[in-house]
Order: sequence, then structure tokens, then C-alpha cells
Amino acid sequence: MKQLFIICFLSVAILMLHGQDSQADQYKPYEYEYSTTQLKKFTKKHVKRAGQELAEMDRIISQGPFSASFESLSGHATPEWYKDAKLGIFFDWGLYSIAGYGEKGWSRARYPDWYLNRMNGPYKEYHHRVWGENFQRDDFIGLFNAEKFDATEVVQLVRSAGAKYMVPFSKHHDGFCLWDSDFTQRDVVDMNPGRDLTRELIEACEQAGIYHGFYFSVDEYEYPVLVDNEFKLRLWSKDMAPDNAGIVEMEGEIITDFKADIHDKLVSGKVPVYKFLDQYIIPQAKDFIDKYDPDILWFDGEWQRPAEYYKTPEIVAYFYNQAEGRKEVAANDRWGKGTREHGGDFYTSETDEVVEKTNYTWEENRSMSESYGYNRTDSLENYLTANELIEMLVRIVAKGGNLNLIVNPEGSGKIPKLQVDLLSELGNWLSLNGEAIYATRPYESLCDNTQLGQPVWYTGSKDSTYGYAIIFDWPKSETFICANANIKWDTEVYMLGWDKPLQWVDRGKRWGVSVKIPEEMLGKTGNRPCKYAWVLKFEHDINDEY
Repeated sequence: MKQLFIICFLSVAILMLHGQDSQADQYKPYEYEYSTTQLKKFTKKHVKRAGQELAEMDRIISQGPFSASFESLSGHATPEWYKDAKLGIFFDWGLYSIAGYGEKGWSRARYPDWYLNRMNGPYKEYHHRVWGENFQRDDFIGLFNAEKFDATEVVQLVRSAGAKYMVPFSKHHDGFCLWDSDFTQRDVVDMNPGRDLTRELIEACEQAGIYHGFYFSVDEYEYPVLVDNEFKLRLWSKDMAPDNAGIVEMEGEIITDFKADIHDKLVSGKVPVYKFLDQYIIPQAKDFIDKYDPDILWFDGEWQRPAEYYKTPEIVAYFYNQAEGRKEVAANDRWGKGTREHGGDFYTSETDEVVEKTNYTWEENRSMSESYGYNRTDSLENYLTANELIEMLVRIVAKGGNLNLIVNPEGSGKIPKLQVDLLSELGNWLSLNGEAIYATRPYESLCDNTQLGQPVWYTGSKDSTYGYAIIFDWPKSETFICANANIKWDTEVYMLGWDKPLQWVDRGKRWGVSVKIPEEMLGKTGNRPCKYAWVLKFEHDINDEY
């Protein structure tokens, strides 16, 4: 009987492994109704509409307070709501989520959302084994059915996690748009799944009181262009050119020959244009802003060329001016090569969070695992624990930043249970301790060193009335030691979630403040307000040179 069980178990395992190695066997190649050369019949109308949109942009910019210069745009104030929000959700979902693959390890696994570019390069062997040698990039379009995507459920999860804004990946570097774009047919309405997924998310966000953003890549791996009325392919960089391709540089752009049998499976639905920026990127960005009225403009893909090339200052100026006097909006700093930390309303870091507390606004973009984009190889071992996730948020907020936490749905739109569980833990903690996070600013001291065995991080209320000491290790003694808590004399100290004041003693500059733990909380079965990161609230002695 035991041998029979083992044989059955091995048979199931072999079948499962075989299934993993033949995911595309049951699918037919995806063919869009128009080839790239056939899409040229839309070019004239497309180019005319683009010209009209650019003229309208110029008119709005000329009438508004912000011109398309760095000097003018630097005068835009970062919204208070953004500074107060502290936690957002970066919804990293696209065609690449169907493949859901990145090798493990920080150096390679971080970007499964680059799979569509790497499937014929570093991941070629894996792709051929799993999807087949004939399975091309745009065949993933036929599988992008969003069958388990429910915008209301997603936004409810965002809200219950304690996030105040959400930035969906509206268009990643392959150019597939998750909205109904008027400047391409490579989108979720003209192609699969035949639904405006962005509209669904934004309506759910607005109903739930969640600010929403527009993630927009200003460059793409490839785009069909017309040069002397001949079809060519514009490339992001020379590294993305096929072997033995004839490459020329024209006005800073990398151009190669267009080969329909190859490239039609890379650029399905992209209407050929003469000018990539003026007739595609800029009017497409304006179209989104007009249709969906985002609160945040989140550029990406900008590192290859300068902002003057991408004309992102023009897009930002339009974004600011169309919102002026109506709503407060924010733009990130990824405008072009060299602009990070030097443009926009907030600086964006990426798993290399700012080390010290800052006097400028910044945002850390980080996944709960090692991966940007869904990665089927992720497991419990390479995810943060709930305690680590909460500590990361606290650490970032203490240093003056926001956390834009990446959520990586599967291709179907389903969010993995590991992520749902972590978001639930984070939301539970914030529901009790959010006062120490939301609408706070860096405290006079960032943290205590760990030589006392109690890592403590500090935040402060905007008006400096209160300080918050956030303690991650429950002490073995009967006291909390907060070396840098500057408490106003003859006031009370409270633990968030506990309605009685705690006894405390000022032990001088070397040892700081000692706060007695209530007897009810002592021991392994103590009645503590939460499982992680306990917060002490105190009146801040702003006039003391502590």
C-alpha cells in the first residue's frame, strides 16, 4: 500500500512538472486583426489627432502658471496629502505577469516585469523549455484575460492595508496599455481582455477615497516608424537590436530595418508614426491625463536619454496647469537621464532607500519579495515577514519618506495569498498605530542605536506637539528604554492601543527615558495591544536642548 502511494505521488509530481514545462502547448499563436503594415492606414488620422493634442497642450501651458522649464516646474508645491499619505500601493501588472518569471537572487530576480524583453536573451533557454520555441512575445496577449481581476476587491485590499494612494502600471516598456488609449491599438480594449481595466480601478479608487496615479513608460523596447515613407523599427537601445541588424542613429534615435515576420510579433497594435515623441508618447500621456484625471504622474523608462528629448517637462507642465485651482497633484522625478533627485515633487528610490532623514520628499519603491512583477519562483523564504514589512515602513517614514509598496498580481489578476496575508497584517497594525505614521514628520532623532538591545525608531506629529517611539523588540526587562525620547516634563506617556498612562522616568542624556511596562503585558501571555512594533506616544519638549 505504501509503495502504491509513493508511485501515485511521483506520478502526480511528474505530471505537475510536465505541466510547468509545457504551459503554451494548448494555446494558438495570437494574431491581431491588422499587421503593422496594415495599421499604416490609421497613420494619417493618428498624426493629425496628435498635432491637435499638442496644440491644445501648448495653449493650456501658455495660459497657466507653469511653463515647461525646470525653473518654473520647481516652484510647484508637493501636495500635503501626498506628504501625509506615507503608504501607497504600486500595482505591477501586465503581459509579463502571464510568464511570471525571474531568476532568484537580488541581481536577477528583481525585474520579472522585464521578461518580455529578456525571453529571447538571458531567459531564452527557460522560455523555449516552458513556452516553446515558437511562442513569441505577443502571444501573451491572447492569454491576458484578467479572469480573476476584480477592481473593487483590489481597491478594498489596498484600503484595508492602510494605503492612501495607488499607482497601477498603466503602460510598461513593451507598450501594452491597460487603458483604452486613443493613440494605439495595443491596449486592453482593442485586444484582450476587451475591458478598460484602468477605468475599473480608478472608479473603485474614487469610490473608496484612494488617490490614484498614472505609471507611464516614456520609452518602449521597439516602435514602428516611417522614414522616407519606409517601415523601420525604432529601438530603445542598441542592446535590443537582433543579431546582424542594420542599425543607424537618427537624431538620437536608434533605427533598424523592419522585418514583418519577426517584428509583427513584438509590436502588435502599434500604429506607425513619423515622430515617436510628438506623434505618440506626448499625445498618449495627455490623452490619459484628460480621460482619467490622475492625482500622481509616475514616469519610468527615462534613463537612456535626457528630459529635453522626452519632453517630459511639457507633459508635467500640462499636468500641473490642468489641475491648478481644481486639485493638488504630484509628479515623480524620472523625467530623463540625470533627473532623479533633481525634478518633480518627490524623489523615487528603488530598494536602495535613503539612509538618513531628509528635508525633501521621497518615495521608496519596494516589493514584499525580491521581485518587481509577479514571479512564480517566489516563496515564503524570499518574502519579508510581517514584522520586517512593518519595520521597513516605519524606517522609511522616520526618515521622511513614503513607501510605495509593490503588489504583484498573477497574469489572471489574482493577488497571491502570501501578499494578501502580509497586507492584512500591515493593515491591522496601522489600524491601531497609524497615528505614529500618517501625517507625521521626522523627529529630532531618527532612532536609538541597538546597544541597549531595543531598536527604537521615532516619528513626530506635524506640529511637533507629539513624538512617537516605535519599539520592535519586546524587552526582557520590565521597562522600555528610549534613549532619544525628549518628553515634556510632568506629562503622561501612553502606548497606542492601551488606554492607561504608563509610568516613566527621565534617566538623563546617556540613558534617556525608562518607561515601565504594565503588569498586564508582562510574560509570554501578556495582554499586548498588537503583535509587532509597539508605539509610545508622548508630548514632545520642543524647547528642551536635549
